Amino acid sequence: MIVATHNGSFHADELIGCMILSFIEPNLSIIRSRDPEVLNEADYIIDVGGKYDLEKNFDHHPSEFTLARENQIKFASAGLVWKKFGKNVLEILAKQQQLLPNNTLSEQALIIEKSHKYIDKSVMSYLDLVDNGQLDSYLLDISKGATTPERLETFFAVNEFYNNTPSLPYLIAMQNVTEGTESQQYQVFIETMVTLKVLFRNLFIKTISQARDEEVVLKLYDGSEILRLDRRLPWISAVQHNFEVFNNCKIVIYPDTKQGYRIQSLPQNKASRFINRAPAPKAWWGKEGEELNKLAGITSATFVHKSGFTGGALTKADIDTMARNWLKQAQELN
Repeated sequence: MIVATHNGSFHADELIGCMILSFIEPNLSIIRSRDPEVLNEADYIIDVGGKYDLEKNFDHHPSEFTLARENQIKFASAGLVWKKFGKNVLEILAKQQQLLPNNTLSEQALIIEKSHKYIDKSVMSYLDLVDNGQLDSYLLDISKGATTPERLETFFAVNEFYNNTPSLPYLIAMQNVTEGTESQQYQVFIETMVTLKVLFRNLFIKTISQARDEEVVLKLYDGSEILRLDRRLPWISAVQHNFEVFNNCKIVIYPDTKQGYRIQSLPQNKASRFINRAPAPKAWWGKEGEELNKLAGITSATFVHKSGFTGGALTKADIDTMARNWLKQAQELN
């Protein structure tokens, strides 16, 4: 497989597009040029060439290109390549790592579909926003009402900070050799892509595993105020990705990695994990041992965090009683 992209300075957009294809063909060859004749030698052309057909050509620059997601985030080349090839990449890794051997074919398809969607939302959308220069207008649109001069000034200050965090577009842009030759730029491009491939490989694998285990969480949840888990599962991501399913749920109980069991409040909303839907009764905050046992009505309580978002007990029976009393006493105080 031969993949072509433009020469000169490189960005996250085309570099990650090339990297995605490298999962399908590990020994791919990369051409960096703007010469149409050279570009046409490639199997796929990314971020250059002035064409888009989502088969061979993945250039989002033509004026007639208008492809966007449902949330109006426009596609750039990284997002286009992920849209076309992302599921193939995830299927390859799922098979290599034997991540879904116990799932039916329909379950496997659902997990791959969700994983593809999660990665587009959490990674590719941001890359495309930055590359398209759409970040400001998109954030203004979703902030709705930030129209006064003072609010706009605050908004742009926050966005300036956001743009200067060590995000992927920034980190990748900083790899360019400012006064480098074409040969040096090519070498750094390949080195950066190989480095990122390690990170993205683990990201893809972890996302598939989480999507698989989120389905287990959804099957275990009975619609009540308490989500009861018999093993460690990615319940936070399950809640965030399926928020409406957990409208009635207030707390979760699950085995602790160290000892016993944990209890924890669900977040109030998807954006603020540290705003609790149902914190422990205020009298329990920061308590442990016998003092906490008396308050919680059990015998093996270990602690409640000083901010009241989580706590623990040693036995399954006690954590269940603690959860019910947690909700009852908190409701009585309200």
